[in-house]
Amino acid sequence: MADRGDDLRARLLATFRVEAAEHLQLITANLLALEQGLGSNAETQAVWEATFRGVHTLKGAARSVSKTDVEAVCQTAESVLSRVTRGELASTPALIDQLQDAMGEVSRFLLESGVPSGVAAAAVTHRDAVAPEPPVPSPTPDAHPVAATPSPGATPSPGLQTVNTIRVGTAKLDALILQAEDLLLAKLAAGERVSEAGDLAESASRLGTVLKQASARIPSLEATVPVALLLEEVESALRSWEAKLVTLRDHLTVDARTTGRVVDGLQEELRRLRMVPASSVLDLFPRMVRDIARQQGKEVEWATRDEGLEMDRQVLEAMKDPLIHLVRNAIDHGIELPETRISKGKPRRGRVEVRIAALEGNRVEIAVRDNGAGVDLPGVRAAAVRARLLSAEESLTLSTEATAELLYRSGLSTSPVITDIAGHGLGLAIVKERVERLGGQLHVETSAGEGTTVRMEVPASIATFRGLLVRAGEQRFLLPVEAVQQAVRIAPEAIERLEEGYAISWHGRALPVARLVALLGLPVDAKPETGTMELCVVVSSGEEQIGLLVEEIIGEREVLAKELQPPLVRVPNVAGAGVLGSGEMVLILRSADLIKSFRARPGQGVHVHRTREQQMTILVVDDSITTRTMEKNLLETAGYRVRVAVDGLDAWMLLKSDVFDLVVSDVDMPRLDGFGLTERIRADGQLSDLPVILVTALESREDKERGIEAGANAYVVKSSFDQSNLLSIIRRLA
Repeated sequence: MADRGDDLRARLLATFRVEAAEHLQLITANLLALEQGLGSNAETQAVWEATFRGVHTLKGAARSVSKTDVEAVCQTAESVLSRVTRGELASTPALIDQLQDAMGEVSRFLLESGVPSGVAAAAVTHRDAVAPEPPVPSPTPDAHPVAATPSPGATPSPGLQTVNTIRVGTAKLDALILQAEDLLLAKLAAGERVSEAGDLAESASRLGTVLKQASARIPSLEATVPVALLLEEVESALRSWEAKLVTLRDHLTVDARTTGRVVDGLQEELRRLRMVPASSVLDLFPRMVRDIARQQGKEVEWATRDEGLEMDRQVLEAMKDPLIHLVRNAIDHGIELPETRISKGKPRRGRVEVRIAALEGNRVEIAVRDNGAGVDLPGVRAAAVRARLLSAEESLTLSTEATAELLYRSGLSTSPVITDIAGHGLGLAIVKERVERLGGQLHVETSAGEGTTVRMEVPASIATFRGLLVRAGEQRFLLPVEAVQQAVRIAPEAIERLEEGYAISWHGRALPVARLVALLGLPVDAKPETGTMELCVVVSSGEEQIGLLVEEIIGEREVLAKELQPPLVRVPNVAGAGVLGSGEMVLILRSADLIKSFRARPGQGVHVHRTREQQMTILVVDDSITTRTMEKNLLETAGYRVRVAVDGLDAWMLLKSDVFDLVVSDVDMPRLDGFGLTERIRADGQLSDLPVILVTALESREDKERGIEAGANAYVVKSSFDQSNLLSIIRRLA
């Protein structure tokens, strides 16, 4: 009986967590709507009353499962809300802040009880898997910018919400989907058996024809009669064998079609179960936007438009981190301070909007738009020069499109100050990598003074993978069919040698080509014989295209795709693995990586990088012997040569007498501080391009701005100092 009681309590607590997450979503959305202001007093009063009812219901639910900590917080909040709804207490920003903090405390209590981090994350994780409607209504395109603002008095009865629905844990649903994927192997194997049976029937037919021809050529002599009879018997047996094989092939074809139809239908239904409102991933953003904006002294209006779309939960989970990065980036780099916006004739409050819209072919577009200052293209070029991604001369001739392309490069940051939000040099590289991992594309549009829009095109659901099976060297690989533009045969003499490699003429322009085995770092076979046609597969990623020379094009295949598991989480050029119907596992290649490998010249690039890193000499400047020793040991362990100086003047003397590749300096030092040392370096004709990293305890805004003005490439605050972060910055600037 005790075990049964414990099980009941566990199930009740699990149910409470789901219910609490839903109530917290509604309450938090209401408070954010009230904070930004509603259209009329009647609407404001209705939202206050709905919030009051939500807190009251949450309090009662907490009491029923003995969650006294949640009940106590809700009791206090309920008393305050009761006075507001009765007109005894005025609504003020400070009051709303206190209520938000109270709900944050409830969220923390739930987290300690096993609920995933964040109210919104809990709601997404535990959302009804087959519910036709989300528990919190999403706004129409003309609704208030704050997502999930309820209608007046909107507190639908839990009983009404669960009619004709059942709660299914996402872990159980994922397990069911994995089992359905295993059925896909049976479907693919059935197709292989059909092909094998067809080959056998064709072989029997050819053999029968050969025997019949041989029998006709035998002279009609008495001595050869037994041989002729034997040949007739063999021919008859083969014809019978052929007929049975044809019948078997036909039966297998019917069985394969039936199995395929059932498996495809099951997978489609399971995919529909996994579909959730696209707006669900946006639940965690309103408060995040509010907190970041307040932290930076900015005023930001948050808006969402999702057109009621549904997307695969796995796709939404994969897009959550890129969205967080883009929204934070829009606030940090895009939206200006209120006084700056007013001076430019703009509204003092900036706007960040996420719009999710349907595209053709089971794809959706997720756009993050802000009406801030736009991307500082000259600043991007200057940052690229500081990061040594291009020379100062090259930056002067760089086009607008080429400059925007630099935003995708890892190691580029326009912020010299290293904070928890910016300055790490990862930029859009992380976002682009995540989008491309889903088979999507990323585009950036920016206009000076008007804002920036980042568009991500991704699949609405994860479907069965189809790829072009090719052989490169002695191994077989799959190229995503959506990345394949064309497969062509080309004569060896059609491949022209250019300054930057080889190319062929394709649709009136030069298309760069490379041998796939070379890009993958595999042994390159001997050159093909003279006159032998080359097989070339044209693949694309975004606007870029490349021709891949392969040894054999086997054909298009449907496979069961599997993601790489730790420690092989991110392997260059490889997106995952595919299981063929024969049971063979082949690697699925990523076209974007192949194009990057072509640009970077794999093998040579790695060798040059390692050689340079071993020869780099870094000057560490700090008046603290402890800090000098720590930084020296850290850098020497990473493979760099290190010299040290006790202050800025000592460092200046070393710089004038020896050659260094980079300087890591403290700021507050005797005789000559870090600011003065940096200014001297920038003013010197021979040292002006030398990278300088300031590592200091000075955290004020004025000190950071002075470091930037002095010409430092990066400004790292010691309170947030991280060894791996410093090494990453050095590699970026090296």
